Amino acid sequence: MTYSPVANFSSPVKKYHPYFYLALFIAAITSYTNFGHNTGDEYSQIFEFASYKLGYVSQADLRYEFGTQMRPTIQTWFVIAVNRLASLFTQDINPFYVNYVVYLLSAALCIYSVYVFTKAFLTRIDPKYQKYFVMLSLFNWLVLYTNAHFNSENISGHLLLLAVGLLYPKLADLGNIRSIGIGLILGLSFSCRFQIGFAIFGLMLWLLFTYYRTKRLRDWTLILASMLISILVFNIISDYYFYGRWVCSAYNYFYQNIVTGMMNKQAGVSPWYAYFLTVSFYLPFGPLFVIGTLYYIYRYPLDILSSIIISFAVCHILIGHKEVRFLLPILGFAPFLMITTLGDLLKRHSHFERVALKTIKILWIINVFCFTTLLIPAATDLGAWRFLYNNYKKPTILYYNASANQKLLYYKGPNIVLAPYKPGDPIAFLPSQNCLIAVDANTRESKPSYPLVYSFFPPFLENSLPQAIKRAVGHFNIYEIQNVELK
Repeated sequence: MTYSPVANFSSPVKKYHPYFYLALFIAAITSYTNFGHNTGDEYSQIFEFASYKLGYVSQADLRYEFGTQMRPTIQTWFVIAVNRLASLFTQDINPFYVNYVVYLLSAALCIYSVYVFTKAFLTRIDPKYQKYFVMLSLFNWLVLYTNAHFNSENISGHLLLLAVGLLYPKLADLGNIRSIGIGLILGLSFSCRFQIGFAIFGLMLWLLFTYYRTKRLRDWTLILASMLISILVFNIISDYYFYGRWVCSAYNYFYQNIVTGMMNKQAGVSPWYAYFLTVSFYLPFGPLFVIGTLYYIYRYPLDILSSIIISFAVCHILIGHKEVRFLLPILGFAPFLMITTLGDLLKRHSHFERVALKTIKILWIINVFCFTTLLIPAATDLGAWRFLYNNYKKPTILYYNASANQKLLYYKGPNIVLAPYKPGDPIAFLPSQNCLIAVDANTRESKPSYPLVYSFFPPFLENSLPQAIKRAVGHFNIYEIQNVELK
């Protein structure tokens, strides 16, 4: 299944427009209910970096990635820009409202990229299964979960998906404007997450062979040139103004993680086949994504998507440290691979079609059940910071005895002062000052003897849930010593 210059791309995507509007409506809800980062890197290398530039935290509060200058900063600048825009309307900037806008815009970008990609590839799907392709692309619970997150894996992957969707239907006649636009998007994708470069390499290699055969190397050169200019602006210059000096964060990232071996030493290594197992754990569609991808690459090894996925996946398999989130950038391609595989197999074994359609219905029932997990915040400790922001407006001292990973200073109001605390330490506060203690809910140390004013779990769950479940959820409780809000 390779590109044909005479392919007809009169896409029937219009009849599925209500699906995309529904996805946007869901995103408007889940951007709030599923509020918070779903990986530590999403917070520490984007929002915490932004809080430094905004003057909320000092350089000493930042983690080692700042000192090594190994992280790209273009997404950080976006968070800063939204905060600056909000400051035009109010002096009291609510970080939770600002981040709702960030997450909602993230979801909108993801849904738009899916729309563009779906429009470009829908005619390659058997009409009987086109609805399933659109639904799986938009409403798979994992997609709904990740859309509203502003992490580098998600944004870089959807920018790549958008670029491929813009490229594919116009391969025979890209034109200068589209070629430049695609290159800019690819460069921005790389500037969000360097590892996406493996996928971009596979795409550019496929394009090089395609345009060499059709004698259209000018288009390839234009895409490459605009991509390099995009990286210069969104990575090199962006990092210069953030770090205050010329740096190459892509090289620093490679040096720190690969040359020094820090990533493998600190986070551990996994066998080469680990991704096949970890992706399969994401029920109900995870196993089918793995099967669909392997079948597609075997059946269509010279296809544009095969080139992208092979290059991306092989490089990640060769790297010792593996996390399933590293494969998130190619999640947007998975529904097409799976539905194409399904269509091919049912053509050969049509007597299984009734069983296959019943199985799909069962999988969607499971998918709807999994969707309810989006009502649980991704960063469970974020609820405590929202409670503090909403309920304590006057000067407040917060004695802190919880994990450093839960110290989300981006969300700390300017009226709150943190003080380290351990059981038995003396506590001092002013008569005009709120005084609270934050304690890791999973600590084995004795709890303070003051009123508990916040816990992630409602009282009936706090008392009834097994200890193992409560310990699996990272959060801290808040005890109140003095409240001066009503004075």
